[in-house]
Amino acid sequence: MRFTFPSLIIIMSTVTVSFLSCSTQDDRSKNATNKTTESYYGSVIETSGAIDANRIREKLRMESPVSVKMEGTVVATCRKKGCWMDVASGKDTVFVKFLDYDFFVPTEGVEGYHTVVEGVAFYDTTTVAALRHFAEDAGRSEEEILAITEPEYRLQFTATGVMMEEAK
Repeated sequence: MRFTFPSLIIIMSTVTVSFLSCSTQDDRSKNATNKTTESYYGSVIETSGAIDANRIREKLRMESPVSVKMEGTVVATCRKKGCWMDVASGKDTVFVKFLDYDFFVPTEGVEGYHTVVEGVAFYDTTTVAALRHFAEDAGRSEEEILAITEPEYRLQFTATGVMMEEAK
């Protein structure tokens, strides 16, 4: 089968457009979908039925780990890559990481945003080395990082999907 020059151009253009439409985005916006002021990262989740982050400890008293949807306010995110965030929970925070590092959230500008995360909540001990790494990611001073000398047992969350929206 022989192609004419114009038909070859059309075929090549179609292939190029198809290829470009399948290309991936950079990590920070991977899987992000905008709906007015909402942004989704990881799996797009249904946000209804989420429990307040202040009540997550009550759920963990009955079973641990627990699959749950939790809502709260973003306190901080990893400034280097967006690979974790802290969500306000009463007097402290819930440390949220993302399943298999499959997605990331913005590295700045989302503090104070409302968030709903879906995944697994649990208590775990974080090593001194990991705590120092997270402090470095957060932009803490060398003095603050070196002051971390004890592991920390705290509430953590592994999210499969995150929704964030600017607080109204």
